[in-house]
Amino acid sequence: MTLKKVRPEIQVSFSSKTEEKHREYKDKFTKELPTIEDVKEKYGVVVWCKYTKCKYNQEVTGLQRTSGTLLKNPSYSPLVEQDAIWPNICTRNEIAIRFDEILTRQSNKVKIPSCFTASSKSSGHIDFSRFLNSDGSPLGGNIDSQHVSDAGYGALEGNSIY
Repeated sequence: MTLKKVRPEIQVSFSSKTEEKHREYKDKFTKELPTIEDVKEKYGVVVWCKYTKCKYNQEVTGLQRTSGTLLKNPSYSPLVEQDAIWPNICTRNEIAIRFDEILTRQSNKVKIPSCFTASSKSSGHIDFSRFLNSDGSPLGGNIDSQHVSDAGYGALEGNSIY
């Protein structure tokens, strides 16, 4: 049996969170969009969103809101300021919100609002070239690549104990 080296280098992958920017807990606007009314005029109804994997979630540089402002409570003081900053908005022209029901540990049903129209795919097609090796052969081989003697797992060979 011969072993074929797929790549000359060893591949190591890490699955850690990306480091997020530290932001100041303060409402900010840009020179082009100095008020919330200007933001509404450009983007329609403003939906501040934290689902960063959605392709419609966009950060407008220099624009952010705080939870205290969104709650219309200037005395609101969050426990973690970074979680109470909203720098991203939804740029989709039509948004649908639904309520998903989840069960808590105490078996209570709680309705959680979620975006029905969120999309993490950039297009509607699947790139099947990802399932090919670098030489164009199918990833993992195919049925035709099996050796003839493996058809019966050695049962028909002369020195088989089966």
